[in-house]
Amino acid sequence: MVYVDVTSACLLPLQSGIPRTTRGIYSLLQRNIPNLQPLTWQPFFWSYTELSSHAKKLLHNPFPSTGKRHSTPKDWLLPLLWASFQDACTHPKSWSMRKSLTEKDTLFVTSLFPDNRLPYLRKHLLGPGRKVVLFHDAIPLLDQHVPTLGKKLHESMLRLMSEFDLVICVSQSAQTHLNSLWKERGIHPTKTQALNWPVPFTSERPAYTLPALDKKKVLYVARLKRMKNHSTLLVACEKLWKNHHDFTLELIGCEDVPMESRELLKKINELKKSGFPVLWRGHVSDAELHAAYQSCTFTVFPSLMEGFGLPIVESLWHGRPVLCGSSGAIGEVSQGAGTIPVDVTDSDSLASSIKQLLDDPKRCQTLAEEAYQRPVRTWADYWRELEPLL
Repeated sequence: MVYVDVTSACLLPLQSGIPRTTRGIYSLLQRNIPNLQPLTWQPFFWSYTELSSHAKKLLHNPFPSTGKRHSTPKDWLLPLLWASFQDACTHPKSWSMRKSLTEKDTLFVTSLFPDNRLPYLRKHLLGPGRKVVLFHDAIPLLDQHVPTLGKKLHESMLRLMSEFDLVICVSQSAQTHLNSLWKERGIHPTKTQALNWPVPFTSERPAYTLPALDKKKVLYVARLKRMKNHSTLLVACEKLWKNHHDFTLELIGCEDVPMESRELLKKINELKKSGFPVLWRGHVSDAELHAAYQSCTFTVFPSLMEGFGLPIVESLWHGRPVLCGSSGAIGEVSQGAGTIPVDVTDSDSLASSIKQLLDDPKRCQTLAEEAYQRPVRTWADYWRELEPLL
């Protein structure tokens, strides 16, 4: 039996990277493993539970097939706690690792959050069964805006990961960073394996289409979070608009930490009131996201730090050029045809790169064709590597 922790994908109808990949992994396991049990962490019970009917619906599809869609969710602590409380009120069936996990079983944690799951897992990790965890990134330890308590909790999470039988890292850069952090802190490492994400779309790769060269649109897909660096992008675009460059900026991504998201939304609304063509959508389905990539001229990904960088491979999969940084996991994922490295910390540099691509449709088309010709990983590719690890 494989027990899989899918908490991040079944509390809120989020469409950010971790929930989307968690749904993809669960769907992959469901197709290939006959004995599979999804679990969610219930902080108010201090234990794992089986999924409630509502959680099952969110795991399979965060958008209702009929009726009004969910309002735009916010990916931060209080909404998640409220969703957990509402789920607890449905009295889901508890699951005990100590009683349920045998030597032949595997517990697969698809994302680990520094909540009261940590002491629970620490207590039971030495029991029977194989324990595998996915490592996405350690960005909170490097973000100077994260408070000391938050950093301590994330360091506790790093220590706990070293007690698993295997840590699957979402990129080579993430794997290198994790082992470096363990070494710096004197933590005895466990086995790690880098397993890059596939394109998270479950549909077939669309046929190549020309990028939009008449009504030009620049797309950025990311949560409204400081480290995603929307502020530099907005400054760069404002400079171009004031110099009469004709293009639309579309932003897709949910709100995150309130202070950070509100600041960005305030700037977006100010630009809109000034007549500049900037659009923001916080909650879109896969079909809507697919359409956004198809209708854009190229994408930008000015994020300062990532564990992987899913929007980069999504853009390449659609045959759309990407302007992005060149360091860490972003550089690892983007290196190759169809991408343009740029200094994302400098608004002038970013504005110049956007301008060059807007003004040169022939180059934009060449880059788009190169992007589409790049091989991309599928869920089938991912499964061939994941199966032996479980």
